[in-house]
Amino acid sequence: MDLSVTGAHKAFGLRERLKNLAPEVDVAALRMTLGGQESADSMAGALEALSECDVLIDATGEPTAFNMIASMATRKRKPMVWAQVFAGGIGGLIARARPDMDPTPHMARAQIDRWCEDQGVAWIKPDDPERYAGQGADGTPMLAVDADVGVIAAHASRLVIDLLARPDGSIFPVSAYVIGLSSEWLFDQPFDTRPIDLIPVGEWGETIEPLDEKSFFEILKAHLPPEEDADAVAVAD
Repeated sequence: MDLSVTGAHKAFGLRERLKNLAPEVDVAALRMTLGGQESADSMAGALEALSECDVLIDATGEPTAFNMIASMATRKRKPMVWAQVFAGGIGGLIARARPDMDPTPHMARAQIDRWCEDQGVAWIKPDDPERYAGQGADGTPMLAVDADVGVIAAHASRLVIDLLARPDGSIFPVSAYVIGLSSEWLFDQPFDTRPIDLIPVGEWGETIEPLDEKSFFEILKAHLPPEEDADAVAVAD
């Protein structure tokens, strides 16, 4: 991004950035929140648009968005890449899931979480299950900066490029990595990288019939925090 898109929504800013790099590129930008209080038609349309892509990328760090993108990737047999920056920019996670080569995205995430638990090193803020919030020893909030985000984004981009260039193989021996950017948590020093070898489990492919509006919202409700359920039901009705 640059100053020319200051104040613009990220989706539209990214569209302009891509067009500046390659004017012939065709970009469809949708301004909506996956799992948010959107209309059934809009949400279903967005998910169907995702199903037509060659690879799905989740850079939101939001569990609800991950669940919806992962479900679409699994149903439509689409490869998926996701990335997350840890609290304070101490490091991050990049991972991929390739149909019939890796576990399904949900299974992959469960294996990654189990791997983190098995290291036996408490997270900086143990009561944060998403490993995103954090505080220093003096109670000061730990904040990631653009440079930290850029490092993790660059590594995730390499996974995507490799996936598109080598659909039946890869230069990366494993499908998930935690990457250290400081001497915190598991990391002995900056750029300490830990590979996570994933076991292929889970069934890829269409397992359910296309959803009608009511069924769609029932599934959506299951992924929303409890306080949002009432509003979701109101929209569905």
